[in-house]
Amino acid sequence: MNPIDLVNSLQDAFTLTTLRLGDGPCVFANSLLSALPAPLEKLLFVPWQGKAFERANWEGFMYVFSLALSLLTALLFLAKQFASHAGFRVPKKWVLGVSLSLTIVGFFSYFSFFNPNTRYTLYYHRHEVFHYYLGSKYFDELGYGRLYECTAVAEVELGHGATLKTEEIRDLRAANLIRPMTSTYVFDDPAQCTSHFEKVRWEAFKQDVKWLRESAGGSYWTNMKKDHGYNPPPVWTMFGKLWSQIGPASDATFKQLAALDVGIHVGILALFAWAFGWPVAALASVFWATNTAGNFYWTGGAFLRHDWIFLLVASICLAKKRYFGLSGAALTWSALLRVFPAIAGFGWAAMILIYWLKHRRFHPDHKRFVVGAALAAVVLVPSSLYVAGPDSYKEFAGHIALHKNTPLTNHMGLEVMLAHDWNDRMRFSRDDSLDDPFQTWKEQRLDAPKPLKYAIWLLLMAAIVWSVRKTRHFWIAAPLSIGLVMSMTNLTCYYFVIFIAFAPLAKMRPSLAPALLATAAGSQVLLRHYYWIDDRYAALSYLFFAFALLPLIAFSRPPTLERVGSWLRSLRPSARRS
Repeated sequence: MNPIDLVNSLQDAFTLTTLRLGDGPCVFANSLLSALPAPLEKLLFVPWQGKAFERANWEGFMYVFSLALSLLTALLFLAKQFASHAGFRVPKKWVLGVSLSLTIVGFFSYFSFFNPNTRYTLYYHRHEVFHYYLGSKYFDELGYGRLYECTAVAEVELGHGATLKTEEIRDLRAANLIRPMTSTYVFDDPAQCTSHFEKVRWEAFKQDVKWLRESAGGSYWTNMKKDHGYNPPPVWTMFGKLWSQIGPASDATFKQLAALDVGIHVGILALFAWAFGWPVAALASVFWATNTAGNFYWTGGAFLRHDWIFLLVASICLAKKRYFGLSGAALTWSALLRVFPAIAGFGWAAMILIYWLKHRRFHPDHKRFVVGAALAAVVLVPSSLYVAGPDSYKEFAGHIALHKNTPLTNHMGLEVMLAHDWNDRMRFSRDDSLDDPFQTWKEQRLDAPKPLKYAIWLLLMAAIVWSVRKTRHFWIAAPLSIGLVMSMTNLTCYYFVIFIAFAPLAKMRPSLAPALLATAAGSQVLLRHYYWIDDRYAALSYLFFAFALLPLIAFSRPPTLERVGSWLRSLRPSARRS
């Protein structure tokens, strides 16, 4: 089968599946949700009664519980290390029982034990599904730049024009600035939106907007149109478009879409247990539950927000199990869903290059990895072009370039560390005379010293190469590259869930387990210590960056001139012949 036939076959399968899933009002979602027993339905979606379960009290309890869980788990890992050094062999049944228990407790702790009072009562995140459900379902018509304005046009046709004239909206196509609604084409030339829709599709879009507006309402709804739009790459759009066809906007549809990430969460922990054992799964579960950068608040109840981390973890686990072709395919897929996971492949690229320099041939395992990565790209990229449109990647690149130059308060990473200045902090630079009181703060956030930033990149790359230069464990290269990911990108805090990929390294360097958990505990304290948001996430950036350096130290000897010289000489052809 040639590539064109393959793409056509995938598109036919996509269309057929979409028709089947979309046949009838939310048949697929309702069929699954109706399987929930009544007591479970009540437990998950009906507010819990009792003062202890009220939001403020439960959040206070969860803070103490999360802090205690991270520290207790760290102590357990330390105790296991001390027992091993003392010659005491901990029974496997004990290790399995404790690890399994911690994995389960960590899982439920991440979701605040599913207490409906601490989140949306019906679980799903309305702000998230507004962007990801509408953005993917109507991508053909909305693209990356028309979500907010077309939503407003639909609202006008639904009879809310008078209210809209007092609102503001973010312009996703120009300078990414918030503008008065009256300065857009919403009232004067709505055809700039509606001309992209067929009549049936426009009516369906209006009904989805109507339901979301009535469901959210108030300032929460109006502020949705001031966010930063629909941002996923075309490959995510391809799969998001498939899932969003399960039905019109409704509680049942969004419960089902939000449940996907719960299943993915379980899948990630199962992957860790399969490839590295239950202690690693427990470490990942507890860290995920107790760190505040990637906690439930931001993306809990969302629609397919953890697919990329599932595939990145899968790539590491598959490499550990020596399924190198599948490992490469999973890495490519993860990168095509969120772009930045590609940077985690730097360590693997370094290992492949080092082996080639030493032997002037590729290792068979490396060949399988590269072929798997390439095949995934060959399948996914053309398929996404066919589904999302031939210009989708160009439009995505332009949209993200605009988005990248808009500093957010919850950004984390090296740029945040370098740009955070005492005098230009949000606390001191706020100017209420401006349309945007924090415009000065945002401008200085783009002034991170580039020479220093690039120098740190090069140092980290050198440290990764030095750490992987002699290892035969191919899988460790990706976790060791995570520090480079947070240095070369300016990610919002919830993407720091990527740090769970450090957990497998504790299999070889047990001292990293308590350090990772101490990082989670420290993040709890820092988030509560700082009032101003920029201070919070700058402090968290320093904390996470400090931990990201530890594995590089743990997996390498100090690079003295003698050692570096000896290693470089070993790469020369003359050294191999001798």
